[in-house]
Amino acid sequence: MTVRLSNFQTLQSINYGVSLINAPTLWKHGFKGEGINIAVIDSGIDKEHDELKDQIIDGYNFSSENASQPKNISDKLGHGTHVAGIIAASNKNGIIGIAPQAKLLILKVIDGNGVGDSNALLKALNFAIDWVGPNGETIDVINLSLGGREDDPSLRNAVHRAYSKNIFIVAAAGNSGDGKEDTDEILYPGYYEQVIQVSAINESLSPAAFDDTNKNIDFLAPGVEIQSTYPNNSYFKMSGTSMAAPHISGSIALILNFFKVQNIPISYQRVYQYLVDHSIQIKDYSFKTQGHGIFYF
Repeated sequence: MTVRLSNFQTLQSINYGVSLINAPTLWKHGFKGEGINIAVIDSGIDKEHDELKDQIIDGYNFSSENASQPKNISDKLGHGTHVAGIIAASNKNGIIGIAPQAKLLILKVIDGNGVGDSNALLKALNFAIDWVGPNGETIDVINLSLGGREDDPSLRNAVHRAYSKNIFIVAAAGNSGDGKEDTDEILYPGYYEQVIQVSAINESLSPAAFDDTNKNIDFLAPGVEIQSTYPNNSYFKMSGTSMAAPHISGSIALILNFFKVQNIPISYQRVYQYLVDHSIQIKDYSFKTQGHGIFYF
């Protein structure tokens, strides 16, 4: 199986995603993702970016790019840096992520051409599930703004293993939608029921024309012209379900932070129900387009 990123555009503009998710509702009570660790399986990261360098807790290269350098997580594509910023940019220069105090485990599986393979993805996924940090930290959330069209039993088993450990996998639904709700476009691992599959909406709260549709869509989140971090300590605007997924990953980090401080027992079902309870469906669109609807705090 070839693993590809969702197609994305690079435009320059102002971000709106944080406000639409309404993350400041939890920030003002002190919940910014502290103590939560998120694995970003993507194209790497600009590890010297002002907004991200203090958020990175570890990293490993599983891609064919610089294969002899397992700690080389440099991002020649920009996609991974952008995704990481949506989750946890620190607001040093005006860009803030959904969970600015979360820590990031960066696992590179995509090369500078936007392509990887299923073997690299599987290795990275299992690495994230088993990862233990220098102080005994473990991974709480895995963000996958990528996927492939084939149902891989090994990938399915890894997803089940993460689920059994209450690790939340959040994945992009994909950008091959034809605008018809009676046809299905399926991307793995997002389509697996134990994965939280996210499609994109624009600033006007309409589903993006490129969204994949299928029966296992879970939520909608901002994914059109999203401003975030980019290599060389810069900023760019991109569109895609790849941008929608990290909004939910960051939101789960805030929820987990809240639950831990409030001594609320954490389970996959309880956190998922919180997401459902804080989502609203859009009139005139079926579940195959929007799942439980637009998530916001």
